[in-house]
Amino acid sequence: MANLGESIDVDNIVPERGDFEPLPAGEYMVQITDSDVVEAKTGNGLILKLTFEVMDGANANRKLWLNLNYKNANATAQRIAHEQIKQICDAAGHAGHLTDSEVLHYKPMRVRVTVKNDPGYGPRNELKKFGALAGGAPPPGKAPPQANTSTARQTQNGDAAATQRPAGNGGRPWGNRAA
Repeated sequence: MANLGESIDVDNIVPERGDFEPLPAGEYMVQITDSDVVEAKTGNGLILKLTFEVMDGANANRKLWLNLNYKNANATAQRIAHEQIKQICDAAGHAGHLTDSEVLHYKPMRVRVTVKNDPGYGPRNELKKFGALAGGAPPPGKAPPQANTSTARQTQNGDAAATQRPAGNGGRPWGNRAA
């Protein structure tokens, strides 16, 4: 027995969220906030466990989870995991070899969420398709475009230094449309 040292009136506590209902089906802006690699229960494979956080809307800060059997004796399970890893990498703007899942953390992306009725556990979310945000992620290996297109910026010592506008559209975000 553990003495709490005080009395907690549990009858007057109202939880912020009543239960763990799945998110409604739809598209969400998310980011990976945590990842881990664990051994499969069978002992002959590895699972990449990803935690996603919804970044916008009424469901902001809600969590979604995805387990990917990236090393598995079942070739189909492994292929599906690799395809989803590819989608996530593309959405996050990562190219080349993936050796550490942490490079995918805090990279905003879109995901299509569905609701599956699992007979053993009830309704739960499934993450189906990952994509870059509108306008796309920066091409792999390239820096994201600069948001500031001003013709001068302040240097550390306070002097104005000239900067160049992005080529091709005169620095206007709406392209070559006449002003």
